[in-house]
Amino acid sequence: MKRNLIRILTIAIMLTFLFSQTAFAKNEDDIYVRVRLRYPRLFNEQVSFEGYDEIILYDDEDELFSLNNNLTLRIDTYYTGNYNLSDKSQGVYGPYHAVLQDEIYASYEEAYMKAEELKEEFNSEFYPYLIEEGFIISGGNFADKSSSQKLAEDLNDEGCNAESMNGNLKNIIAYNNKNKPVFMYKKDMPVYFSSHNDDEEYEMIKVDSRAYRGRIALKIIDEFKLLTINYLELENYLYGVVPNEIPSSWGREALKAQALAARTYAVYNIAPRQLYDMEDNQNSQVYMGYDYEKSSTNRAVDETEGEMIYYDGKLIQAFYHSTSGGSTENSENVWYEELPYLRGVNDEFSDNSGSPHTTWQTTYYKEDIIRNLNLDDNDVDDLYGIQIKEVSENNRVVECIFLTDAGEISYKKENARLLLGLKSSWFSIVNGNSFYFITEYFHVIENQENETPPSRGGILDLITEEETEETRSKMEFETGSMTGKYAVTGDGTKKINREKLSFISSKGVATVDTNSEQYNFEGRGWGHGIGMSQYGAKQMAEEGYTYDKILQHYYTGVTIK
Repeated sequence: MKRNLIRILTIAIMLTFLFSQTAFAKNEDDIYVRVRLRYPRLFNEQVSFEGYDEIILYDDEDELFSLNNNLTLRIDTYYTGNYNLSDKSQGVYGPYHAVLQDEIYASYEEAYMKAEELKEEFNSEFYPYLIEEGFIISGGNFADKSSSQKLAEDLNDEGCNAESMNGNLKNIIAYNNKNKPVFMYKKDMPVYFSSHNDDEEYEMIKVDSRAYRGRIALKIIDEFKLLTINYLELENYLYGVVPNEIPSSWGREALKAQALAARTYAVYNIAPRQLYDMEDNQNSQVYMGYDYEKSSTNRAVDETEGEMIYYDGKLIQAFYHSTSGGSTENSENVWYEELPYLRGVNDEFSDNSGSPHTTWQTTYYKEDIIRNLNLDDNDVDDLYGIQIKEVSENNRVVECIFLTDAGEISYKKENARLLLGLKSSWFSIVNGNSFYFITEYFHVIENQENETPPSRGGILDLITEEETEETRSKMEFETGSMTGKYAVTGDGTKKINREKLSFISSKGVATVDTNSEQYNFEGRGWGHGIGMSQYGAKQMAEEGYTYDKILQHYYTGVTIK
């Protein structure tokens, strides 16, 4: 008992290391990852745990105690009679407690025995309460202060030292399957939950009915959010990532390449001073836990255990995406940092892979685009056209201009794709009020009522794929609305004022809507286009490339070790 008390008294000192990656490590080479679980979380303020046997609670070092195999953990605040979150006025249960101050217990078991005695004597709920100094006793979960004060007075009348406490948003309470509180702890205490799965011979626990390897820690953020963090060894984390980032039926070398990319990405992003390293979704890597593991991907993880990708002796940011569309992209053309190992490469492998995302089309109505602009804090009532102002050497849009009643609004690099919700930034607009002016011979006259039309020689034409780079380099381009511009026709120079305009080119007649209510986008690829194309990796594996050659194709100048 003395050892337990000394250990508990050191908990406050260890708060800084609550989520240190070295906690629980069996040896100094173990790497742990902390993953925020967002799905399938059912409520922000509470979470259910189910153990394979009894649920065991740990601190940073040792087992503390165990509870039965079904628990619901809730933020200490106001709830209805059905334990739905409520405000103070509607609360049936709440954060007021009568707390006994006269004795600190070294173990949960001692505190529990005392709580059971008090429960029988005072006909109220009592349970152990873990604070920095050890375990004390708390009584009730009242929605009003007067009830907790009354219980405290009754306790004091019997010789106890009790007082009323408002623990609103300060504690986390564990309830059994009869919704009776069995344990409470201060929100910043290093408490972890798990159980033992005999079949896997590993610590595992179900969170809102989904099974996860490792342990679970809880943290209150933004007042009413109970943050759920899965703390587990790196290789076990990868078991739950790889089959959700790439089909488990693909070739072994592709799966191994994905395992290295995912492992490298995870370790690069370990940040001990933050609450967690990764999320379980596409903000980081898709992680769905034990239930979604596959034998083929587990084998790929095991066969590459510990291997990662390095450039100049340092871990890389191992970004990857679904389908490149024919070439990957330089990092600075999508985000802002130029990284030497994230260079665009030709990618015929992705094109030959049969990916359903190699080419795509989608249509948006003008009102949809206006809504997206306004959701992004713009103040737009009308959209006149969209200009693709700059395209990278690898075919992706670097700057996109939206012509609106509020003026020209510029979106650069990945932001344009995200605003429009497109599969990739490799796109063009095939109709709608978007086009090129070729002004090789004269400046295009703007839309002014008293402007004198040009007397000769302006050229308005489609830019065709057959046009050579030499010809293209001699031309100056402008983009903008067609309405109010001038074209040379067989009947002389005419001002454009119709809703539709047709052009004759080497490919035939094309009609452009000059006052479009919808915009049709054509594009290639899916994802940001940086680093490894997963469909490209699939094709390379089918053509006999090994996982290291796949990675060295997509990440320039890297080594595997």
